[in-house]
Amino acid sequence: MASQTGNDAVRALRARQEVERRAVRAVAQFGAAVAEVAQRRAEVLAKLDGEVRDATAAHELAVVVLAAVLRDDALAAELSGMDVSRVRALRRMADGAGVRERVAQLGAVVPRRRGRPRAADNSLRGGLVDDTASAAGPAAGG
Repeated sequence: MASQTGNDAVRALRARQEVERRAVRAVAQFGAAVAEVAQRRAEVLAKLDGEVRDATAAHELAVVVLAAVLRDDALAAELSGMDVSRVRALRRMADGAGVRERVAQLGAVVPRRRGRPRAADNSLRGGLVDDTASAAGPAAGG
């Protein structure tokens, strides 16, 4: 009888060890699955982060172009749903050549010079200076 009990104990011990080995294998397999999924997640997030950066850059360029075309940062901010200070910051940081290129693609031309038009431009627009009168005016003997 003692040998029967010993044999039963050994079988029970071996069965328990087999269950433990299966459990350890399952943990290893699921651990590898978690690592694989985490790696795929990191790759997908990196791709999405890149897409978000690209879309954000395109949106910001569009806002700067809108502000340039409208010549009004406040209106551009209102239309784009941004704060005026953000629109102005984007305009300061924007690449001028890129903005002019995008505006040209839209079909409008943004003048490069700000302020009053030059005297030559005044004559073209019917300003005070013309070919027959002096710039100083008739009182100066012109």
